[in-house]
Order: sequence, then structure tokens, then C-alpha cells
Amino acid sequence: MPTHVRRLPPRPAVKALERPEFRALFLEQRDPLFRFLLRLTRNPSDAEDLLQETFLTAWKKRALFEGRGSAAGFLRRTAYRLFLNQNEVTSRRASLAPIVQASLAGTNADGGGNGGEPSDHERDETVGFLVQRVRAALEELPEPARTAFVLFRYEGLSCAEVAELQSAPLKTVETRIARATELLAEKLRPYRDHAAQL
Repeated sequence: MPTHVRRLPPRPAVKALERPEFRALFLEQRDPLFRFLLRLTRNPSDAEDLLQETFLTAWKKRALFEGRGSAAGFLRRTAYRLFLNQNEVTSRRASLAPIVQASLAGTNADGGGNGGEPSDHERDETVGFLVQRVRAALEELPEPARTAFVLFRYEGLSCAEVAELQSAPLKTVETRIARATELLAEKLRPYRDHAAQL
């Protein structure tokens, strides 16, 4: 019994990733994608490297973009996957190298009193203190809850978009974000009095 294999016609090229459109996409998405990667990596140099690698990878693999969803989403997924790959390599290297603990205790030289009104100075000092505490608490969150929280709260992605990026079920992402929010609230509870001063 002969079987006939039906061949599908070749896919038409998707305009968003052709040369002139890709340049426009690059110009439009370069800054938002850099901010996205900076929030993930917490390092401008790493974010810049990943940004370049993202656009290079997207260009090389543009045939994989079938036009379902936005080209910006395709770039963001590519960037996120590259971030995960880099994170895995960094973790592997760190486990093989001897661990050197650097002191993270910030030394703020308090310049004293002639720079403006004391209340402005105290307010700025309090805001700086709280920002440091929030960043530290955010750093202590377990992965992948930290990344889900950052993508949702700082990048403004919906839970569905975060789920797609993390290749996780929607409910799992919602749980991760809720858990991260609870952990942050718990870690930052001692600083409520400082926030009330603002």
C-alpha cells in the first residue's frame, strides 16, 4: 500500500526579521531589551553582552520566527534563554573555582552637615537606605521566583508572558510571584518605620 507524503509549501518569509525591518526592530527594541537584561543580570556589562548576543542569535535564527506572536516577544524569549544559559555557565564555573567572599558591607562616608537642609539630607539618606535594603532583599530571593517577580513587577510583563518566558505553567508563575512578594514583605518588615518617615 503506497503512502503518499504530502509536502507542505515552504513558509513565506516573515517581514519583521528581514534586513530593513530587522534594523527598525533593533532600533525600537534595543533600549527596552537592555533594561530587561539589566534587571536580570544586575550588571550593565553582562546586559550589554547579552543584548548583542540576543540580536546576533535572533538574526541567525530568524527562520525560526514564524510570525506567531510579536517580533519583540521573540527577541525577549531569545534574550531570556541566553540569560539562563549564561547563568548556568556562571554557576558551573563558580562551583569549580574557590569561593572568595567579598565584604558587602557598604561604607557610606557621611559628609556631614553643610549640604542643604537637614530634612532633605535625612530624607535622601532614608530613601538610599531603603533602596539598598530592597535590592538586598530582592537579591536573596530564590530563583526562579526572583526572576518571575522582576519580570512581572519591574518589566511589566503579564503572568502569561512570564510563564511563556520561563516555560512554566501559569499557576506556577503566579505562585512564584506571590511567594516572592511574601518573602520580600517579610524581609522588609523591620524597615516599615523608615518608610513611614517619608
